[in-house]
Amino acid sequence: MTDLLRPDATALALIGHDVALIPDAAMANPTPCEGWTVTDLLHHMNERHEAVARTVLPPLEDSGDPRDDFPRITARWVAALEQTGETVNLPWRGPISTEWVLGVHLVDMLVHRWDLARALQTAPAVPDRLTQIALPLARANTAPGSPLNQPGGAYHPPLAEDPSRPTMDTIVALLGRDPRWSPPA
Repeated sequence: MTDLLRPDATALALIGHDVALIPDAAMANPTPCEGWTVTDLLHHMNERHEAVARTVLPPLEDSGDPRDDFPRITARWVAALEQTGETVNLPWRGPISTEWVLGVHLVDMLVHRWDLARALQTAPAVPDRLTQIALPLARANTAPGSPLNQPGGAYHPPLAEDPSRPTMDTIVALLGRDPRWSPPA
């Protein structure tokens, strides 16, 4: 199995901690994901994780609260990726390298954790070892010609590099998010 599964699981544990602490009143907060609330962001992550988990495991029933579903679904994601071998069959894309899926997913989870922190106006720390792994992955995921940042891709065009940015802000900018984003007043 790929060496990326452990850091990916760590990123999921970090965001899982944050998800567990979201108050009811914050579920409607806007996020840096254009047009999405905190609830929308959680549903997006849960749906994508569960779609992959279902390729290997039986379906999981929705509890009705995406915060409650998040730890169960992300545990299923990890279990499914442990079982897939060299290739994952993504429902929306077909067979693809497990290494590539984990590289994209690790970056996405760190950035979605950043999205959530911005929406909640918090600033949780990200371990340097995760950002050091994620930065070259984010650069590769958003390199010219990547299907992820082309029209219809998952990301907006990368923002200009700024060497004075902290590493996490650089990763966020590579995915087309403004590191200075804050909720509308």
